[in-house]
Amino acid sequence: MGGGQVGASAWSVRGRFDGDPEAALDAMKARVFEEGDYLWEEDELGRPDSIDELYEVESVQESGTHSVLDVHEFISATGEDDFGTIRPLTDAELVAAFGTEEPSVADFDELDKAGRLPYERRPRWSANCALLYENDVAVELAIWGVSGD
Repeated sequence: MGGGQVGASAWSVRGRFDGDPEAALDAMKARVFEEGDYLWEEDELGRPDSIDELYEVESVQESGTHSVLDVHEFISATGEDDFGTIRPLTDAELVAAFGTEEPSVADFDELDKAGRLPYERRPRWSANCALLYENDVAVELAIWGVSGD
């Protein structure tokens, strides 16, 4: 049985970016769901068949999935972090974290592996995002956050 003993945890995901953050988010959610790369405490139920079914499970509503499946709405870089929001880093935050306003996939992976992504300004159940660049072109979107109870 679940029990909510997990606490909050940090997570990150990145995916292809073609100019539409919503489409990139949907693709990342679909991939994480398909791969089962999220917290699932209800083993006796079997995993749900769809993301909509997942959101109907009580333990998911209470404890979340500790993944990108827990965030839903992009806000502005100066917006107020709230339940389920995804806020892009400001240029100053990008420079502070990555040393550049246009971090690469390698820059992101290096900070992620080292556990040095900037998490401190965000409440639980919300996320930050940044575009990742290759030759001055945004090629991926990275989203990272903290969720869980």
